Amino acid sequence: MAELPPRKNATPTKLTKLLISPLKVLLQMGFPKHRAEKALAATGYRNVQLASDWLLAHVNDPTLDDLQPREYLLYLCPSGFLQSQLQEFWARSAEECGRNGAHEFLPHVTLVPPFKVPDSAAPSIVSLLERIAEHENQPIPELRLETYISQNFMGFFLNQDSAEVIKSIAARFARELAQINIAAEAHTQALHLTLAYNFPSGQYSTLEYLVKNINPNTDASHWQLRLYSRDIRLSGKKVYKVIFPHVPRETDELELLLGDFVYVDPEACNNSIDGWIEGISWLTGCSGFLPKNYVEKTAESDAWTLHKSVELNPSADELDEIDGVSASSDQALRLLNQMSPELGSNNDTNSHRDQPTSTKVVAVRPTELSKCTENYANFNLDMAGLSPVVERPLAFKQGPRRLFIVRHGERIDFTFGTWIPYCFDETGKYVRKDLNMPLSVPKRQGSPESFFKDCPLTILGETQAGLLGQALRAVGGSNRIQHVYCSPSLRSLQTCHNILKGLEIEHSVPICLEPGLFEWLAWYQDSMPQFLTPNEMLDAGFRLHDQHQYFIDFSELSDRRESAEQYYMRSHYVTQCALRCTEHIGGDVLLIGHASTLDACSRQLVGGLPRSAQELSRIVHRIPYCSLAAVQQCLPEESSLDDSPDETGSHKIKWKLIEPPVPPMTYSANLRFDWQTLLP
Repeated sequence: MAELPPRKNATPTKLTKLLISPLKVLLQMGFPKHRAEKALAATGYRNVQLASDWLLAHVNDPTLDDLQPREYLLYLCPSGFLQSQLQEFWARSAEECGRNGAHEFLPHVTLVPPFKVPDSAAPSIVSLLERIAEHENQPIPELRLETYISQNFMGFFLNQDSAEVIKSIAARFARELAQINIAAEAHTQALHLTLAYNFPSGQYSTLEYLVKNINPNTDASHWQLRLYSRDIRLSGKKVYKVIFPHVPRETDELELLLGDFVYVDPEACNNSIDGWIEGISWLTGCSGFLPKNYVEKTAESDAWTLHKSVELNPSADELDEIDGVSASSDQALRLLNQMSPELGSNNDTNSHRDQPTSTKVVAVRPTELSKCTENYANFNLDMAGLSPVVERPLAFKQGPRRLFIVRHGERIDFTFGTWIPYCFDETGKYVRKDLNMPLSVPKRQGSPESFFKDCPLTILGETQAGLLGQALRAVGGSNRIQHVYCSPSLRSLQTCHNILKGLEIEHSVPICLEPGLFEWLAWYQDSMPQFLTPNEMLDAGFRLHDQHQYFIDFSELSDRRESAEQYYMRSHYVTQCALRCTEHIGGDVLLIGHASTLDACSRQLVGGLPRSAQELSRIVHRIPYCSLAAVQQCLPEESSLDDSPDETGSHKIKWKLIEPPVPPMTYSANLRFDWQTLLP
């Protein structure tokens, strides 16, 4: 038998595929180099799929072949509790006083103002920032802020020690940019975070009150270096977000899609005589006329791209990296939305719309999530030591594993409407005004306003949760349920606590707080809730798992333009992580969340595709309080019809929806009794 001759060009292995740069993949797909570089820079070098989607969306962009650079900025941005306070301040100041100059941007301290970078050099400046962060040997003192209030400006200034260290980092970044022929100047004036400016004098007292309610120096606050970029066409323009879709009727009109942004000349809105203005679409790069009442003003930074985020933490050994499409759509979980097993697939589905795709979900360990964001889509995680599949256990213990998903109980705001002004006196003390209202509410920062978007359960809601727990205990749930993950919302935590009490395992099974289980962010367009801090949760009596590391961090719940598909991907990712992290221990898993959680955490697990926004909105109305969904691991014989190993040689565990082990809960609406109806 003749011997096979050696091959000069061997077939690329999975490992070599992992090392191919995104630019090379796009070139292999046939895109011109300058277009590929432009797409990668515009999407933050996120992955190949997102860049190719951007190119398809911008096929009619008249500037697609222009070699114009993008503008980049280096900011110091708060995270953690301070970020939550500032988001609340941004929302309240806009609501009570209207927008001022500070609302044009996200809360930040400018370190390096806008500088121009060719698209081909985008990876170099990201690497430069990484290198500076990794080799910064000078200890960074705790950043302290000093409040400054005047008739035309309100904000925080960094104290001198903090400012000098931060300025040295910015100066080094600017110097090293000059070495690669990029002109940039570090900010040399007093470093400050602007809260309000260019506001009418009549708003001074209200803004002063809101500013003085912010505690800028808390232990729960952190800071990040963030590198942003923006389309150079945004210079001198205002940004508007689309609130109503529009299909062009004339050739000079601009198509409007929900989730898109439009760049508009400030004078255009003021000078419009017929209600139509000319703008440029962020999503497609095309320009045209649009109805002014179909868009509304938003922050300019909403249309920016985040390239790199580095946590400023002296004790941290790793960089906290988040690569994103835009400043407000910046969650690492969105990476999973783009991962597909087929290298170089050219899916023409627009990634910013809510249409479901056949994208295969790949689960990764949460501690390795940042590594995945550095690589392009469509690689095999098993080659990097991250198994994308759950290997079949040798035997099932106590029968197949089950996953229980529960919606929270009855919430006070949906039951009583506007309850906060009714139940809190002028000193902020809670007063119970109905027997179905809670006996007390947890002490928390920002009370009572912080209860507005994070309300407690009613007494009936707590009772519902307790009844469900008792029913699960009656069918053996106390022995089977070993792992509990809960959304950070107060109503979910109270539901979880009462279910565990009903199961009589509240002292033996701690609650794993999981931000990724929070509901669809698109329902929070103006601002996110201010959740209880971990200490406030402990003070309220919730027993938390102190060793649990979040699968999705609180800082990643920032994209309020999250599409339905992205929400399903986030929920499925959390579900996979929960199942994988508990596989070696065994036992059933309990997830406590919201109405949408039941479908979002189970649908892809059993082989379905993410639902559209319209389908999701319809289904949540059919999921009442304390509804229970059950998903069960398939037995080996049930998987025999499709049990072939994948290319890694592993078998996937299959899951199926089953009838819950306890009956549903039905109750009737009860009118509020007014004793005066009995008067003669």
